[in-house]
Amino acid sequence: MKSPASVLGAILAAVLALGGAALWAAFRPIEQPIAFNHNLHVEEFEMECADCHLHALNGVRATIPNIEVCADCHDEAQSESAAEARLVAYIADGERVPWRQLYWVPEHVYFSHRRHTKLGGIECETCHGAMGDRVVPAARPLIRVTMKRCIRCHQESGVSNDCLLCHR
Repeated sequence: MKSPASVLGAILAAVLALGGAALWAAFRPIEQPIAFNHNLHVEEFEMECADCHLHALNGVRATIPNIEVCADCHDEAQSESAAEARLVAYIADGERVPWRQLYWVPEHVYFSHRRHTKLGGIECETCHGAMGDRVVPAARPLIRVTMKRCIRCHQESGVSNDCLLCHR
């Protein structure tokens, strides 16, 4: 028969292992299926965030672009890029690119892109960082979206911090 201390030790080890696994899952680097070059699109093609992230200026949620948007320019390859070749293959197959979401807010938080970008005049970089400078996809959010950060921005902008404006 095992001693209570060894049983407790085994339970504690299991809890720490599970907690560590959950922590790793929450903070592990995000890998995208295609090495998308934001900088190329911003600098060379003079595109803006809302050209691809539909509804970033006029909707509650911005979108992660997919083949419907990408096909406007990439139904055929424009270069010798392996990343673009993968995109063209997704488009040709009519298969959605399995992009992984990098930024999100909890379900109990109401956030409107339109309210912040169009009405508030906040630039995308304020919350998302200098994504347009990226030549490879970010593995983690460039700026962490936290309640503390939102409250500070609301205070600096003279916007109400009434809990019910954001929390549902």
